[in-house]
Amino acid sequence: MRATPGSGLRARGSAGSVARALLLPAALLACGDAAGVMDHAGPAGHAEHAGPAVHGVHGAPPVAADPSDLSVYNLDAEWRDRTGAARALGSLGGRVRLVAMVYTSCGYACPRLILDMKRIEGELGGGGEVGFVLVSIDPARDTPARLAAFADGARLDPDRWTLLTGDDDAILELAAVLGVQYRRTDGGEFVHGNLITVLDRHGEIAHRQDGLAADPRATVEVIERLLAGGG
Repeated sequence: MRATPGSGLRARGSAGSVARALLLPAALLACGDAAGVMDHAGPAGHAEHAGPAVHGVHGAPPVAADPSDLSVYNLDAEWRDRTGAARALGSLGGRVRLVAMVYTSCGYACPRLILDMKRIEGELGGGGEVGFVLVSIDPARDTPARLAAFADGARLDPDRWTLLTGDDDAILELAAVLGVQYRRTDGGEFVHGNLITVLDRHGEIAHRQDGLAADPRATVEVIERLLAGGG
């Protein structure tokens, strides 16, 4: 699925050419190769269920919303979650979602970005109305088993947090649509932008929070409006 400025996301095309044009090295922050967010974990979660990782309040699945032409959920690549189950982005529909693109061996920026998402999670309080999605930019190392170990160590509640890995083209395509810039360094690590994207229940981009340790108030306000308005 290919996205072009001013168009929807339904037309099929080559993702690589568009995506690679957007993966610029400027204003990117390098990550080291140290550990993840284990020392900064929030409330303890539990092992992910064997079935799909998307759940609503008290484990009930959210009601899927039909995507519009501007929905990220029109991208039709196949992903794998931390259980190894095949997932489409459309399976995330029906909830407001926060999405970040990270990799689990990142030593600084990604752990900080996840902490920023946890801060937003804390500001919003409990309940299953909002989901959090981490998409790996390092599919060679971030296997489903690695994602599961990372989520357990970072104590990411599987009822609220979904971790996804896919092939290089799927990752490039999603990064292009979300506006996330990244590239691999000669040492095998990544430099990347630090963006948290808010998607409404239909998968349309409602807000972006850019930069590490950013003030989350505007993001929280957008999410609360979406929840109140059924968006």
